[in-house]
Amino acid sequence: MLFNTIAVTLLALITIPIVITLCLRSPHLVALPMIAVLFIFSSSNWGQLQVENTIYARGVGVLNFSLLNVLLFVMGFSVLLKKLASPHTARLAPQISPYFIGFSALLIAHIIVGSLSDIPFFDIVGNKGAINVLNMLLFMYFIIMAFQSEKHQKSLMAVIILLAGSRAIFGLVRYFLFEGDSANPYRNFEGLDMKLVFFDIGDNFVACIAAFWAAWWLTAPSVKLSTLNRISLYIFMGVEIASVALSFRRSSLIGLALMFVLLLYRMPSKHRSQFLLLAAVVLLTTAVIFFQQRLQYASKGDGNFISALIYDIAPEKNIESENRFYELLAAARSVGNHWLTGLGTWGTFTGDQEILSYHLGKFDFIHSGFGHLVLKTGLIGLLLFCGILIQFTKHYFKRYKVFSIKERLLADLGFAGLLFWLPTLLIGTPMIEFRSMLLIGLTLALPYIASSAVTNNRRPAQFQKTDHHTGHYAHT
Repeated sequence: MLFNTIAVTLLALITIPIVITLCLRSPHLVALPMIAVLFIFSSSNWGQLQVENTIYARGVGVLNFSLLNVLLFVMGFSVLLKKLASPHTARLAPQISPYFIGFSALLIAHIIVGSLSDIPFFDIVGNKGAINVLNMLLFMYFIIMAFQSEKHQKSLMAVIILLAGSRAIFGLVRYFLFEGDSANPYRNFEGLDMKLVFFDIGDNFVACIAAFWAAWWLTAPSVKLSTLNRISLYIFMGVEIASVALSFRRSSLIGLALMFVLLLYRMPSKHRSQFLLLAAVVLLTTAVIFFQQRLQYASKGDGNFISALIYDIAPEKNIESENRFYELLAAARSVGNHWLTGLGTWGTFTGDQEILSYHLGKFDFIHSGFGHLVLKTGLIGLLLFCGILIQFTKHYFKRYKVFSIKERLLADLGFAGLLFWLPTLLIGTPMIEFRSMLLIGLTLALPYIASSAVTNNRRPAQFQKTDHHTGHYAHT
């Protein structure tokens, strides 16, 4: 054990300065491999018969933080160094900076209080607390810093689309030729005869963001596509949507629908009827597959699609014994009078262990990102996190009119990504998932990257004019 500690310390002393130098000189060379890891490797092992450690847990046994989390801390430190070295440069995300400072101060306060209460340090800063919100912000800031130039922004988009396409093909081949995702709680735990493409919500996000990218190009009114390119985009979109539909995650299906609503909102009125027809066909086909393959089991063959979709939260179900909201009710009761500060990042809730058997005896998280923040950090933490999302949304709508077409693509991908994550933030567990929170950080970064492109990459005004009907910039 002592030898391992010495070896790790020496390795860190050698490696960390090299990584910091690379982060300062060529941050995109660090960011792109990190994004590649997030896009390629699932983090969820829930539903597997034989639980295996993922790449996101490597190093935890020795360092208490995973190697990727340590790398992220180093990346965040490099952002701080660069800002200290160049204090007069443009701020990366000015509206969010106060919330970053506020959340950091909140975590420090929890560390102080927890230490005074004899709570182990790594229980205070563990993944089941609120540390992943800080991880999300660090990753967001680093991504913004890494992709300031047009060249690097093109590399970012190329990597995202190439990896998303490869990941979808891998998942569909595994689904049709083999047994699908090994993380399949419906088959392994509930005995349902069904396969999945991807159970991890992060994989569904990757597919949805790629499907949105293809749909965006297909519906952009000022973009002229060749027949071959248009057919290729339709095939690409179909592959991505198929991987989502055959993953049978309700939050993913709702998130995908919200992304298409954004596309409809941004589209000129004369093109909306055609898009509505296409979207209706896609979403209805997805819904039918979804109902036949998963929701029929949930509803036991009774009712319609909507009633099956909300089978575990339907009003007629007793919230004290049958409704999925019982978990939130039990957590709310456990918070008691500590609504302002929560129970601490190390806090747990109590409830009927039979109803909550899916927790496997661990009550340090709940199935709601927003609710989890209230449980752990109270209304203070919730308001800080919601403030980040509100400022992000305000920035998107405020800056949208000055974006050129490629910048609008980046910004739309970012805002559409947030729409995808909203159902998961409401009813899922992203706060305890390192990968999910970093993917949220990536989507929050995209509109700010688009804003930096306006400053750094904008051509002289005399070479552009604005098409006021479409809102896009056109060449003169």
